[in-house]
Amino acid sequence: MSSIGRRQCLLRVWGALDIIYVLILVAGSVSRGMVPFLSDFNAALENVRRWGGDFEFFVWVGGALQISVLATGILLCCGKKLGAYLALAQIPFRLFFLIPSVSVILLLPTINPWLWSGLLIASELAKAYSLWWYWKGRRAASFA
Repeated sequence: MSSIGRRQCLLRVWGALDIIYVLILVAGSVSRGMVPFLSDFNAALENVRRWGGDFEFFVWVGGALQISVLATGILLCCGKKLGAYLALAQIPFRLFFLIPSVSVILLLPTINPWLWSGLLIASELAKAYSLWWYWKGRRAASFA
């Protein structure tokens, strides 16, 4: 497999993992009889309003992150460079909101919280390194 083929495959793997994350969320909401994303978003806003505080900003940022994960998944699966940049920009937010890039981590039952946190950090480091490798290869190819 050529270097370009490996790089495109890498993008598609990360994109597929983002789409799997979205599908896990949708399946969870539907199984509870709720509207995916909207029900969770409204419940979070209601909790903030009920309990007070200035955390509504975090609900909005979290909602925007959920939408951007879907956009990233689609862009990366299509092999678009913009998807790689968006994925890199998401990393700090994914760490803050505990959204792993390797979404199958969410399917592990009764995992130790420390192990889960370690896997989350490792998945984000792996994604950052691999997207940097992709970006570095694209720059080198454009100068050739």
